[in-house]
Amino acid sequence: MWKQSFLALTMVAFVGCSTLPMQEEQKKAPQKPSEPAKKTVETPDGVKITPYEQDEIKRKSMRVVVPEQKAKQQFNDGRTLPAFKNLIQQTQSAYTQKKWDDAERFALQAQRLAPQAAETFMYLALIANQKGQYSSAESLARRGLSYAQSDPMKKQLWQAILVAAQKQNRAQTVQQAQQALKSL
Repeated sequence: MWKQSFLALTMVAFVGCSTLPMQEEQKKAPQKPSEPAKKTVETPDGVKITPYEQDEIKRKSMRVVVPEQKAKQQFNDGRTLPAFKNLIQQTQSAYTQKKWDDAERFALQAQRLAPQAAETFMYLALIANQKGQYSSAESLARRGLSYAQSDPMKKQLWQAILVAAQKQNRAQTVQQAQQALKSL
């Protein structure tokens, strides 16, 4: 019995599918709108210019508005973290006690917390000067200058650059540092 009902169902499905209208026959090719006549301009040397004219493209004069810049923008770089402040205090005390390795370790830990804080670069530059690593001290101080926001911090960093340049006998860098210190 189920074979007969399966056979009847299959026949109905085939008959139903064959009587459905084909979609391809019903679709007609869309008609292309007639293109407007293009204007061509001939130049004296025989070149034909066909301008591209489209209604959507319109020329408008633009007025540029420059936003006012804030005098000094404060970075949220992690300097307000209590752990950072604690590490900077430890760096400062180790530096004053002339424990260069401890001071460097504390400054590097502080730098991991606030990688854009100029204080860490200042201490690392001062420590490098004390260790006799003058080229490293200069590069650290210059990097710190890019993050320094206050004039006293910039002054300390330029002072570190001046010391490093004097130890390396680099007259041009010494002159540059002296000029920067005078302008601050």
